[in-house]
Amino acid sequence: MKYLLLLPLALLLITGCGSPQPSDDASDGADTADNSTAEEDVYVLPDADEYLTVTDSIGIELGDSNFVFGTIAGAEFTKDGDIAILDAQKSTVSLFTPDGEFIRRIGRNGSGPGEFQLPTGMTFMPEGGLVVSDGMGGKLVYFDKNYDYLSETSGFMPSPPAVITAISGMEIIGMKPDYEQNEDGMFMGFTVGKWNMESSTPVIVYYSHMSAFDPSDLSSMTDDMVLFTATQDGTIFTAPMSTEDYSFTSWTVDGEEIFTYENEDFQRVQKTQTEIDLEAELVTSRMIAQGMPASMAHWDPDPYRTSISAMFVDGLNRLWVSRGTSATSAFDVYDLDGNMLFTAALDAGARAKNWKTIIGRDSFICFDADPEDYPRVFYGELPGFE
Repeated sequence: MKYLLLLPLALLLITGCGSPQPSDDASDGADTADNSTAEEDVYVLPDADEYLTVTDSIGIELGDSNFVFGTIAGAEFTKDGDIAILDAQKSTVSLFTPDGEFIRRIGRNGSGPGEFQLPTGMTFMPEGGLVVSDGMGGKLVYFDKNYDYLSETSGFMPSPPAVITAISGMEIIGMKPDYEQNEDGMFMGFTVGKWNMESSTPVIVYYSHMSAFDPSDLSSMTDDMVLFTATQDGTIFTAPMSTEDYSFTSWTVDGEEIFTYENEDFQRVQKTQTEIDLEAELVTSRMIAQGMPASMAHWDPDPYRTSISAMFVDGLNRLWVSRGTSATSAFDVYDLDGNMLFTAALDAGARAKNWKTIIGRDSFICFDADPEDYPRVFYGELPGFE
């Protein structure tokens, strides 16, 4: 039953792009009653100590094919500061200079060496080089510092880590779906661990949880998911995809817990009805696209927004925690010991409410996973870099 194996991958594709946000304006819903959905309202820029402003973009609707994207599945900065865009529809990674000039493409659609069937994630090695997760192909594909094909690791069950980040030593931290069937039934879940190039088995597991598979309540699988990020030297941060509390945990690269931070002032925020409807439509369509029978493809969204939607570490070793409760990208920024430094928010107007914001070494990238017009990425500088 292939669709059962691909279901966790569909969930990772959704969460990897952030929680679906409403296409029309809606408030953050912070002042709404606990037993109703948030009211639709006009765009409001979140209060913050620092604001991220867009300086340029890459992508056009028609014209040069190097600048026309299919489905943007991810965007990252390379070791040298170039911009990489992962196109799931074209099964390729496109590289651009910081000024937006096209450099080259890496990979193509296919099942051969250096090819992808459904790329879901990518990461750039501190030492140079690229790793791409091919969810449908069941492999991690490695490229050297010149972006020539190097090797691949396969044998993952049911699929490789779909969300990945690189650390020193040519190793990656990733989250992969898990699947097990025994005399007690069918179980699905997720694992966050460390992998090297030699094996599909994680060297270290930082988090793992399996739950009984219930086809009538597929949305409960998100309870097993966890967000993560890592510094280049291997300090790991994990956070549960919770709607009830705001917390994250720091780990050594060897898997020893350093500390857990809890925000005792966290207040739950309800989704708008538009958000709920859009999420149900988006997840259901992804399930059907990956082979699940339409009669089973039903998603019942959690009525509350997740407390944390993503985490990143920048070039100054600042931990950026994206608040899932905000309809526009907003961050709490900490040092690596869990001390609050400042808050930040994306200032790009109501159009940015659908955007996923990725924090890099000294810059940020934004994109809309399901744009109304055409796919493109936006980018700008982070505060604190002169």
